[in-house]
This record gives sequence, structure tokens and C-alpha cells, in this order.
Amino acid sequence: MDNSLINLPDYSVDYTPAPIVIKNGAGLEAAIAQYVARYQNMVITGDTEADTKKVRAKLNKLKTALDDRRKEIKRNYDQPLHEFEDKIKGLKASIDMIIDPIDVGLSDLETQRRDQKRQEVLDLIAEMAPNYGVEIDSVDIDPRWLNKSASHKQVVDEIGATMTTIKAAADKLADDIAMITRYANVQNIDPLPWIDQLNQGQDVQYLLSAIDNQVAQAKERQHQRNLQAQADAEHQTETKTGKVVDTDTGEVVDRTTTLKITGSIGQLTALKGYMDSVGVKYEKVAGE
Repeated sequence: MDNSLINLPDYSVDYTPAPIVIKNGAGLEAAIAQYVARYQNMVITGDTEADTKKVRAKLNKLKTALDDRRKEIKRNYDQPLHEFEDKIKGLKASIDMIIDPIDVGLSDLETQRRDQKRQEVLDLIAEMAPNYGVEIDSVDIDPRWLNKSASHKQVVDEIGATMTTIKAAADKLADDIAMITRYANVQNIDPLPWIDQLNQGQDVQYLLSAIDNQVAQAKERQHQRNLQAQADAEHQTETKTGKVVDTDTGEVVDRTTTLKITGSIGQLTALKGYMDSVGVKYEKVAGE
């Protein structure tokens, strides 16, 4: 690069406002003041109408002449300013012709630098993840890690801290899942819906209490069904064909049907849970 282009010359702008003076301005002001004093509160009559109109015409002519002169002076006074502004705008436009491509170039360079830094961070994450026992995809890149001011050590330390936090959360979730699974199995209920809630962020203690509540409600429903069954049994009898008949009404109130059901383990488990919940009696056929 030519160093002469870097050293810009010192410069200054000379500006001395030119005075604008009305010659015999004091006399003009005094004359106008006399007109004001004489005509401001004057009552116009038929006798004074003609003279008053002449005075008005003379004053209007003076006012127009003054304003025309003001406009003329303003145009002449503004002309150097307009020329100066045009000159400055031209210089700024020339400077922008240099600054704009420089801005684009610097922006492209910064993008390249951040892309390179991002790849370096991704390589670090891939290298460090196995040591911390976490998945690569579980680590989100902090935008601060891509800053030019972020040192290699700082990025490594922060990635390590992030991975430690992720591993601790994953270990806790695994422990909570194991706890929920064991507890659900002991209570003879499906653990999968409770595990789904764990994965969504629900607290494990809350879920243990919820399992207790569900089990208690299921037991209470079964207890009520048992009571109802005992009450119904007092006026029900089983016929030779296996039908249960209400001795008061003669209606068939129960029927035994043999079904062969095929499904996945999950489907059969869900069906068993439903039959248990509504009080359907069933038994496993020998040999199945």
C-alpha cells in the first residue's frame, strides 16, 4: 500500500459572516414609528378616506420593496453556503467510495474469521466430548466463544464447564428414570408415561407422589367394585351354561367369552391395564 494515501493533509475552513446593514435604518425606523403613532388607532371618516388610502399604498410599496430586497440579499448570502455544502458533499461521496468497499472487505474478513473460529470450536467439542461422556450434539455453541477476544484457554475451560453441567444433568435424569421405573414396577403400573414426564422436565419427587395417588385411586375404585360385586352376588346365580342371572329381574348380568388376542408386548400390557381398571376378570389359558 502507498503510505502517501494514509497521511491526509491538515485542513481548516475559513468563515467570516458578512454584516448586513440597512443604510439610514434609524431614519426608516423613526418614520415608520411616526406612521404607527398616527394611524394605528385612527378613526377613518369620509373626509380622511382618500388620504388614508394613499398612505396605505405608500406603506404597502415600502413593505414590498423591503421584502424583495431581503429575498435578494438572502439568495446572494446563501450562494456561498450552497457552494460550500456542494463541495463538502462531493468530498464525502469520494470518501464513501473508499469506505464502502473497505467495510465490505472487513465484514467478509470477520465472517471468515468467525467461520474458522466456529470450526475450531466444533473440533474442540468433538475432541472433548468423549472425555466428559456427553454427546457432541448436546453442546450448543456459545456466541462468545467465536469472539476474537476469546482465548483458546477460555474457550476450552467454558466448553469443559458446559459439558460437566450436561453430564451431571444426564446422570441425574438416568438415575431418576431408574428410580421411576423401579417404583412403577413395584406398583405394577406402566413406567413409560412417567418417564415421558421426566424427559419433559417434571420433578421426580412430584412424579413419585403422583404414582402413589394413582395407585391409591385405582385401589379405591377396585374396592368399590368389590363391594358392588358382593352386593350384586347376593341376588345373582350362575346357570349350567355359565351365564350369571339376576334372580330379581331374570336378566343376564355377566357372560364368559374366550378370546385369542394377538398384539405387541406394549399393546397387551396396555390392554391388561385397561381390563384391570374396569374390573374385567380374565385368566391365562393353560399351554399359552
